[in-house]
Amino acid sequence: MNEIARKLSTCPAAYQIMVPGHLDPDWNRWSEEMTMTADCLSDGQPVTILTGTIDQAALHGLLRRLYSLGLPLISVKLVEE
Repeated sequence: MNEIARKLSTCPAAYQIMVPGHLDPDWNRWSEEMTMTADCLSDGQPVTILTGTIDQAALHGLLRRLYSLGLPLISVKLVEE
């Protein structure tokens, strides 16, 4: 395992996750460590952007919740802090 992978597997990191549509603000209670922002892409498509610092286990849990809602991922980015 390289140094970056080792660090990400043991330490929280900042992520930005983008999904299509505008999620209900109540959804944010499911993931208090993430900030939820409604936005639109350049083509006018509505998106929700989730941003926050979480560890790998919490990231996988969050991605599973999004999947269980039937939401496709537009992007998942590791954000430099």
